[in-house]
Amino acid sequence: MASADGSPVDRKSKISKRSSNSYTSEEWRRHRPLITQLYFEEGRTLKDVAEYLKREYDFAPTERMYKSRLHTWGLDKKKKEHEMLDLVRQGLQQKGDDKDKVFLVRGRQVTLADALHYFNRKGIKDPSSLLEPQRSVSGDISSPEDADVKTPLSSNDDMLNATQDASDLEMTRSPMEMSEPEKPTLALRLRTSDVAAERLAMLQQALNIPELPPMPPFRTLSVESSVAQVTASAEDQRYQDVIFQNMQNHYMNLFTTRNLSIRNTTGTWTATSDDALADRFYYSMYHGYSFLWNGQRDRAFDNFYKAFALIEGLLKDDHVGFMIYIFDLIIRHDGTGYEEPLLMLLQHLADMAKTVFESEDHPIYVIAMHMHDATASRAWLAESTLRRLLDFFQDSIGYFHPETIALLQTFASGLLNREHFAEAAVRFQQLVDAFETTVNKRCYEVCYALRSTSEAFFHMEDYMRALQAIKASLERSQTLPRTEEREIYVRCLRGLAEISNKLGRKDEANETMQYVVDICRDAFGPEHPFTNRARMHLKTILKGDASSVSAIPPVVYRLGRGGSAAKYIWISRSSPTRLQA
Repeated sequence: MASADGSPVDRKSKISKRSSNSYTSEEWRRHRPLITQLYFEEGRTLKDVAEYLKREYDFAPTERMYKSRLHTWGLDKKKKEHEMLDLVRQGLQQKGDDKDKVFLVRGRQVTLADALHYFNRKGIKDPSSLLEPQRSVSGDISSPEDADVKTPLSSNDDMLNATQDASDLEMTRSPMEMSEPEKPTLALRLRTSDVAAERLAMLQQALNIPELPPMPPFRTLSVESSVAQVTASAEDQRYQDVIFQNMQNHYMNLFTTRNLSIRNTTGTWTATSDDALADRFYYSMYHGYSFLWNGQRDRAFDNFYKAFALIEGLLKDDHVGFMIYIFDLIIRHDGTGYEEPLLMLLQHLADMAKTVFESEDHPIYVIAMHMHDATASRAWLAESTLRRLLDFFQDSIGYFHPETIALLQTFASGLLNREHFAEAAVRFQQLVDAFETTVNKRCYEVCYALRSTSEAFFHMEDYMRALQAIKASLERSQTLPRTEEREIYVRCLRGLAEISNKLGRKDEANETMQYVVDICRDAFGPEHPFTNRARMHLKTILKGDASSVSAIPPVVYRLGRGGSAAKYIWISRSSPTRLQA
């Protein structure tokens, strides 16, 4: 097995014997790249892999432990019905009857014949009967109606220098609450040609990329090599250890109380109740910072105090996402000059934890006081803690548990704001993999994660991979409902405009962003926040300072989850999660 010689794991002495159940999560994590390579990429049997690791590294877990860990990592080779059904759908959409055409499923090659055989073994002779009716899809990425588009706006000084109204950011009303006449229609006045395809081809030509290769398998990406190396003093590292240990203890208790595990994904979900108290808390903090950035201090603190008033209930109910939201806020706003609300939040959190739990030893009290009194960067402490917490979630409740996916998404978005773009790109691709596995390859969440991946590559000036991700997002969006497809379409157009702008193709960038404004206005209404944000991005490109756009809007923790509140957060056109136009 020469292919394994380059493994970074040091070979252990074979002098001592160990119990098979004595391996820590950290040891499993060190061996994971090699296990993935041998078992998943090279297709070796589990017996061969186990024997190799036992012989070369004295790593000898039981077969049952291997299977459990492979399931946790999402590396089991067992075919899944929704994946095989997706292959049948793709096969029907393609011309001809090529049963030997190869598809990639979780990084492995599978043919249409394999999918048909899977259903045949189950006694299903015609798996196409299981497919839900799909809306008709044209050959284009999008199929806008016939009409003309206005020429780009002139660089009018009044328009360029207009102050952004804070109402642009006040997104409190969901279209779900509108009466039917109020809801925006989708009678779009667009070109007959596909602007996205045009712009993509033009950028490929400008970058001398004849053909964009497909994206690599997401499951085999290495995270460790993308993590930014930060030198911390021994004292700061010990300080961070205390915060993480208390965070871990908090979630261990919560998982036990909620009966959450790798095999139980339907526990008691307080954070997805119709009240969604944690989301309301985060929403109020988001609005508060929006007003603060716009100089409206009184309105900002009205929203902050509304958020603070929810903390007692959040502590009593042990909402899953609450402490993750706290750390996400710290990542976003520490070091920006607007730390005052964060310090007030942490002090109030400590006071309420002491009152509710009647102890200064409770993990939340210890965390809040340590973060409040920290002399090291709070953003670094929060980022490091969430990274370790994500490892803990993956080991404890599984890579594809809804709460793990939610944490991964929040952390990836925070990394973008911390400008750790290499790791953010990998994390968003992990998110693509998670949603492909748990939902399907052509859902809104996958398209959104691909577009976010392109954002990370864009900031790394890796335009080839940015275009790869944009193209994949556009292709996946074809079968989405019209409004969601339209939204992904304009997000991707904005990404193409930003790349054009970076390459010095100003007229092309301006025209593309004007097109985005027109789409948003016609699809969502002239005063809709989505349209307002599109105008804002057009202004920044016209002024030539697109890089100065404020922090990337937060991606809310509840992506891909059920419940009325989750739908409000993720489906509403008023949501801050959908304003990255």
